[in-house]
Amino acid sequence: MDEFSHFKLKIDAKPTLFHGKTVRKNLTQTLWLKKIRPHILKENNYTCAICKHRPNEENYKELHVHEIEEYDFDNGVVKLIDLDLICENCHAFQHFKRTQLVLSPEQLDRLIIHFTKVNNCSIEEYKRYRKKLQRSVFEQNIDRIISQQEGTRTKIEHIRFAILGDIPFKDLV
Repeated sequence: MDEFSHFKLKIDAKPTLFHGKTVRKNLTQTLWLKKIRPHILKENNYTCAICKHRPNEENYKELHVHEIEEYDFDNGVVKLIDLDLICENCHAFQHFKRTQLVLSPEQLDRLIIHFTKVNNCSIEEYKRYRKKLQRSVFEQNIDRIISQQEGTRTKIEHIRFAILGDIPFKDLV
């Protein structure tokens, strides 16, 4: 068993090939902001699925709809599995690679404290988790490079999308 499997908040390392490629970017603002987001907010009782933060009504912007995806590298497909409601701190941590580029060291420290509180862990456990994750991502990249060198991968021209989960307003998506 993975020593970090009990963590509620984890870093979601989106593969480089799929950076910036989301179903949301292919939807109209009206569909996302007027239909899907309000539905997810209400369905989740305006509460973060990870840390259970529930802001007051004027601060609902602190809650983000997060796309849960799987990736088909061979065919260049982003598969939307589900939508989750998470607070901005949990969301920033899920996209930690990007977050590191845009936040100050003080803001990053606050996020790490959030991580340790949510996961009921020490800073040392957080550091071990980060180190293990970095090794895992490195190993995945090495596997991909070897696979490409062996000629088992074709060049992906366009990223495509598949909606596999029970997404609200799926018929409009």
